[in-house]
Amino acid sequence: MSESTWRWRRGRTATSSKHSEQDRSPWRTGSLPALLLTVVFAGCQGEDPVAARIAELQGTDRESRIAAADALRELGEPAATAVPALTSVLGDLHPGVRQSAARALGHMGDAGQSAVPPIEDLLDDPELSVRMAAAWSLRELDPAGEKYVPVLIKAMREGEGGTIVAVGNLGPDGDWAVPTLTTLLQDRRPGVRRLAAEALGKIGPDAAARTALERAARDSDDRVREAATAALHAG
Repeated sequence: MSESTWRWRRGRTATSSKHSEQDRSPWRTGSLPALLLTVVFAGCQGEDPVAARIAELQGTDRESRIAAADALRELGEPAATAVPALTSVLGDLHPGVRQSAARALGHMGDAGQSAVPPIEDLLDDPELSVRMAAAWSLRELDPAGEKYVPVLIKAMREGEGGTIVAVGNLGPDGDWAVPTLTTLLQDRRPGVRRLAAEALGKIGPDAAARTALERAARDSDDRVREAATAALHAG
């Protein structure tokens, strides 16, 4: 190959490489919109998440209001400035919004105290999910008030397993539930009897409950017997 031919090919390769680099730029590949979106998104990172969720709470879309309340619940006490907005939607027409708002307020610490009266009103809500959310929020905000107790007791008596488990997880603070749980040891449903025994083991049975657990240790269902025996040893 002559020197002139070698130089011509080398120059052509360099020019081709240069064009190739230019062709991969966002301006030529069509990725500019993605680049701009990235820049815009990065600029949004400074947005106040609490203020944004408050704005969504005041919107007209039901699902957005529910999502906003749930997001504020996840933020917890740092989102305390949202308490007035959350309180304002406790009377929302949609039960899902009322439920999510009540749950969120229960995570607002001292700032949520102002919402206790309107949350108490939800204890008579026609929707069970709302009543339960209100009860558990009051348990967080005003445990000494015990206005939440009848709602939780009713749910346990109706065999709501999740409520029985949650009350048991309160440990000694759930001692108000011991008489109800003791009665549930005689429920016709083995699953309810088992959960009641497990809850009593976590809370700590009184004398009457221990007697009932001793009977339950001879239950016809093996899972109930195991739970009752474990509860007696735990107590």
